[in-house]
Amino acid sequence: MSLDLQTILNTTSTTLRQFLNADRVGVFRFTPGSGWDEGEFVAEDVASEFTSAMAAKVYDHCFGAQFAVYYTQGRVQAVADIYNAELSDCHVRILEQFQVRANLIVPVLKGDELWGLLCIHQCSNPRRWQFSEIEFVREVAIHFAIALQQSEHLEQIKHQSALLAQTTAQAKALLRQKALVKIVNKIRQSMDFGAICQTASEEVRQLLESDRVTIYRFNPDWSGNFLFESVAPQWQPLVGTFPSIEDTHLMETWGGRYAANETFAISDIYTAGHSACHVALLEEFQARAYAIAPIFEGDRLWGLLTAFQNSAPRQWQADEIELLAQIGEQLGIALQQAEYVRQIQSKSIELKQILEELQQSQMQLIQNEKMTSLGQLVAGVAHEINNPVNFIHGNLEHVNEYVNNLLSLTRFYQHINPEAAEDVRAFQAQAETLDIDYILEDLPKTLSSMQMGTNRIRQIVLSLRNFSRLDESAFKAVDLHEGIDSTLLILGHRTLRSYNHKFEVEVIKDYGNLPSVECYPAQINQVFMNLLSNALDAIEEAIDAGKLCTDSQTNQPAPKIWIRTRMHEPDQVEICIYDNGIGVKEDDKAKIFDHFFTTKPVGKGTGLGLAISHQIISEKHGGTLSFNSSPEQGTEFIICLSVSLQSKLSGKNFS
Repeated sequence: MSLDLQTILNTTSTTLRQFLNADRVGVFRFTPGSGWDEGEFVAEDVASEFTSAMAAKVYDHCFGAQFAVYYTQGRVQAVADIYNAELSDCHVRILEQFQVRANLIVPVLKGDELWGLLCIHQCSNPRRWQFSEIEFVREVAIHFAIALQQSEHLEQIKHQSALLAQTTAQAKALLRQKALVKIVNKIRQSMDFGAICQTASEEVRQLLESDRVTIYRFNPDWSGNFLFESVAPQWQPLVGTFPSIEDTHLMETWGGRYAANETFAISDIYTAGHSACHVALLEEFQARAYAIAPIFEGDRLWGLLTAFQNSAPRQWQADEIELLAQIGEQLGIALQQAEYVRQIQSKSIELKQILEELQQSQMQLIQNEKMTSLGQLVAGVAHEINNPVNFIHGNLEHVNEYVNNLLSLTRFYQHINPEAAEDVRAFQAQAETLDIDYILEDLPKTLSSMQMGTNRIRQIVLSLRNFSRLDESAFKAVDLHEGIDSTLLILGHRTLRSYNHKFEVEVIKDYGNLPSVECYPAQINQVFMNLLSNALDAIEEAIDAGKLCTDSQTNQPAPKIWIRTRMHEPDQVEICIYDNGIGVKEDDKAKIFDHFFTTKPVGKGTGLGLAISHQIISEKHGGTLSFNSSPEQGTEFIICLSVSLQSKLSGKNFS
């Protein structure tokens, strides 16, 4: 892991943007002494289609008054749409300067100081930030702040090293400071706290030329254990030898002076005035002299870093004790960072599980949406076929009766003598009894009507085939009007049925002269089905609310759907589907194409129809799907498609 500040900044920006799939991630730093009114982006990772924010100085005098005090308290700002967030005009203008439509801002606190901000920008469209995303960025900001402290501390160490190098009298201290930088770098190269502690123990023992260096951890009752050590070969190891150490002074004082972040050094245990029991404990450790620095995990005393001199007394130098204190501080930061890494890893596993569950739920919802669409399709086809089938079935009895009567009369004729007057009169009487004149008049009409019924069934089956396009998996040039008409025919049981047996929906078609359009026909027909079904739902809701009526005695308008097609540009077609239904509320417009968003009652809508339609048009066909709507005034959806999908896909991948 790098300690270079700019590397940390760049890595944080790049990693966050990849993970969140955002348009821009920037690290913003306040200019020291500016009072939060001035700053600049010191690192960013931005999508190629958006401008860089690195070149501009930011002067936002609204920030200090509106947000700074909250950020210093660690609060997070998540804005789904800057135009609906009640931001001040000056702040909105600043965000517009950087093409921001939605943003997630997390403060970077270096101690109690508001150092800067982690800024995640969505430029292409509004975005609702998920709780898991906010928590993840918050964890990264904490981790990033620790890295800033580490980098700053290293810079301080380097600065101290430079000062020590000014005189030859400070040469020894300079070597130790260089060694400290080396230790810190080794510590930061590993995220394994055990490996960090073992490395620190060995490096400190070599640097101080001591007999033993240990890392000791407190238990909840302030007893403790030696967890790590580096010891010269001639001395007995302490790790594993003493299962639990009960230092009564430390237990009674909850860490004693070390809880106040003090260091302590003894040159000779026999002249330090220790109690007999304390000396006996140190003798078990084979110690003659020692120096101790505390290790803190945040504000909690975690343990002790101790250097032992076993062979003889030792007069510890101030820079040696300071070295121990600095290493102890580094171990505390590494300990805290290791905990954050563990939490992030745990959070990543949890997020992965949540993602898998969401994917399963999404697949189930998509399947439910397909089944709902299939149900509508089957209901429409069954309704449309049912009428001609019932007509044919109802007339078969009459046709059968007519045919039987004609056959009976034919058999009667076969057994008479046409030249005998009596037989002729009998035949005529039989014909009158069977009402042959009526049969000869009605049978052709009945057969003609049945022929019309079979033609209607054939037309419905052909429309169903055109709608489903089951034989067309790839894109091809098709007549969009044919797809719209097939969809209307399938939805005929809804568009032409009477609500409460009073009125019907009028469909007004205004077709322009369109060329054949290259597309995936079945997918485009699915879009037509979704948009027309939504239009009918909106009309039905308006009817239920008493906003539409065809009763001539009322002033309410009649329910209608307008379908208009035309050439939009030389190589683009436009399809507009407009209804005079209930319309879309202002608060819902920004979410209309979001997955799982629906204004329909529970159990009636899945919130996937418009989202899937938008995906089909924009991603599969490189077109646009937009809408205009006013509450209680209706909604217009506008589809724009290129005539040639092949040229649109050239050099791009919309699949």
